[in-house]
Formats: sequence, structure tokens, C-alpha cells
Amino acid sequence: MSQTALFGLFLVVLTGTPGNIAVGSIQETTLSKFTRSGYGPERLGPSYLENSLTRCASKCRSKYSSQCQTIMFNWETGLCTPGSFLRSDTLGASLAPTSTEGDLFAPSACDRSNGFQYVTSGSSSACFLVPTSKMKYSDARNHCLKLGAHLFVARSMEKVNLLPHGTYLLGLTDIAQENVFVWEDNGEAISANFRNLLFRLSEPNNSNNEDCVSISTGLSSHVANDISCRHSNIRFVCERPVIPL
Repeated sequence: MSQTALFGLFLVVLTGTPGNIAVGSIQETTLSKFTRSGYGPERLGPSYLENSLTRCASKCRSKYSSQCQTIMFNWETGLCTPGSFLRSDTLGASLAPTSTEGDLFAPSACDRSNGFQYVTSGSSSACFLVPTSKMKYSDARNHCLKLGAHLFVARSMEKVNLLPHGTYLLGLTDIAQENVFVWEDNGEAISANFRNLLFRLSEPNNSNNEDCVSISTGLSSHVANDISCRHSNIRFVCERPVIPL
């Protein structure tokens, strides 16, 4: 059974009983019930009451546009909580839905709105956008957040190689603690083995207080180095997480 409703410019589809919901404008986004532990989203704003899951999702997208990447819905009370993209590991666990917030719904496919594309190679895949503009770290990070995304993260060279050839700002910094580089999506530190593989020889060196990281694609190894977070003449990549349900 499928129920379809049109709210403004947003098409919302609910298939069956508590299951999958598709939300979008020109490009539909599929949200599915997410039951794995250790995941949760940043809340975009206060919760509100709606009488259905479809209206909950539609209002979230209407109010927050593409920044709305997840929703939490309590079937008994109608409480709807808008969320950004899913976080994982320790941070994700701390953001997991409460019993009051109810069930979590997250993307099970790449949200291709705003020009995002889904790229795969071997066992690696990513949903990302490569803007033409260049920005310093704080502006690039905020630009991605407004699109319901984070700066590109890559925990394997195979994922690095998904990107077009060029040099980009990576979602990896040691702003919080010197020489402890953490990923943008979950706040976890880069592994020692991958750090040695990723960075160029003699990097990172923290020359002139360099807390951000640039990455040059198209190479087989040692492609990253630390740079100033104030460096504005560099491109960046926004990534929307797609986590297998």
C-alpha cells in the first residue's frame, strides 16, 4: 500500500506502515527507519507536533530545505524532531534519539538535490558535491552544513580516489588538540596507520599554526598536508552520509 501527498513543492510518499518515506522536491530523498545503535543527528531546531510521518518530513524539508537529512517521529504522541545528517561512533551515540523523540529516519540513498552525485568505485562509494567556489575552512564547513552535509572525509585511499583530480580541503583538523587530527563527521581521531599513508613525507608539520588539511587526488599515496585554516584559495567537497540500513 502506498500513500502520496503533495505539500507545497515537496512530494512525500509513505509506503506501507512504519517503514520507508520519500521526501524531496525535484529529486526525491528516501528516508528509512534506522535501528542501528551508535548513531544520531544534530537537532536542527525544536520539536513540533504533526499528525503523520509524512507531514513531519514535509515540514522539516519546508523549513530547513536540504539541511534536513533525518527526522525523529514518535508515533504515539506525534512529536516530530528535525535533524541534520547522521553522526556515528561516540558522538553519534550521544545524539541517539530519546524514547520521547521516537523512531529515527535517515537516508538510504543519496540525496541528489543541490547537485550532489553518487559515485562508486570497487567497495567504496560517496554522495558528494564539488562546489566551484573556494573558501576558508570555517566558511566551507558552514556552506556544507547548510546543505545537510559535512566536509569530505576519507578513511581509505580508495575513497580518496573517488574525487576528481585536484586539491581540496578535507574534513580533518587538529583544531581542538594539536597533532590529534579528528574527522569532521564523527569527531574520532584518524588511525595511526592511515595517517602515515595519507600524509606526505614530513607532514603534518604545523608550520605557522596549520590546523586544517588539504588533499591532492590522483596520486597513489602521501597526498595530504596540513594548511592554515585561514587559507581561502582552495576548493572543498561537501559529503552527505549514506549509511547502509
